Amino acid sequence: MPLILLAGMGADARLFEPQIRAFPQVIVPKWIPPQPDDSIASYAKRLADHLNITGPCFVGGASFGGFVATELVRHVDARACFLIGSVRSPTELPLRVRALRSLGRATPIIPFDFICRLAGRSVDLFGFCSAPPTRRLLRQLSDADAAFLRWATRAVLTWQPGSPPPNVPIHHIHGQRDHVLPVACTRPDRTVAGGGHVLSMTHSAEVNDFLATHINALSARRSD
Repeated sequence: MPLILLAGMGADARLFEPQIRAFPQVIVPKWIPPQPDDSIASYAKRLADHLNITGPCFVGGASFGGFVATELVRHVDARACFLIGSVRSPTELPLRVRALRSLGRATPIIPFDFICRLAGRSVDLFGFCSAPPTRRLLRQLSDADAAFLRWATRAVLTWQPGSPPPNVPIHHIHGQRDHVLPVACTRPDRTVAGGGHVLSMTHSAEVNDFLATHINALSARRSD
């Protein structure tokens, strides 16, 4: 079955390079352009139409990709949803993010174009003294679409999720030292000691084992 993994905000398929190597069935779709009034829920519905996955699949995502994944399972034949350093709903966002929800409509004034250029410049100037995962993430951010980042930020700040179908289990792995989405705000099935926010790159062995364990168990159950 296909394993659809959605990257985080400002990231792309490079975020899941270790998973792409380990799982030949991985699909990391590119983000489709959002409509100006898209919510995470409506965007996930349009993404599902774009993907046109007709059979059973697994769905997952890292960070923002996980938010979208929890909505995407409503529109595909998902057998499970995997959250990698993500959360199930806006109630699990850290307080500092929830406090900004009233400012969701102010995102047009945020200079995302400048932020993307600054990320690339940071790699050029200071990449030699940064950890490899940090360099790779900054490079992805420098290549990101500023318009998408602007929409995604507003969508997170106005996120009103629906309830996932009851027959789609959610399996969640999270870093113990995630400072973007603190583990104390959510309830993962597995916590990775010393792990930060980009587990798929920094702790790929743990993430791959987590995915393989659940995929194999669910596949075996389906064949019985």
